[in-house]
Amino acid sequence: MFPRTARRGPEHELRDRAKAAKLRHRAAKARLKANRLEDRTRHLRQKAEHMERRADELDGVSRPEPASPFNG
Repeated sequence: MFPRTARRGPEHELRDRAKAAKLRHRAAKARLKANRLEDRTRHLRQKAEHMERRADELDGVSRPEPASPFNG
């Protein structure tokens, strides 16, 4: 059997808690960035679709509306 390890002192606990807080902060920033990117992606997709429709109108092309995906 392995000998029992000595219990770490309170200074280690403070370091661990500081590390955990830092990681939580990084995770929150990453989550925020991901949400912003999703919003930006949605906006750019809508903008591209609008430009395509406008180009089709100017060319006199009629395309069927894309079917909405079925979620069920």
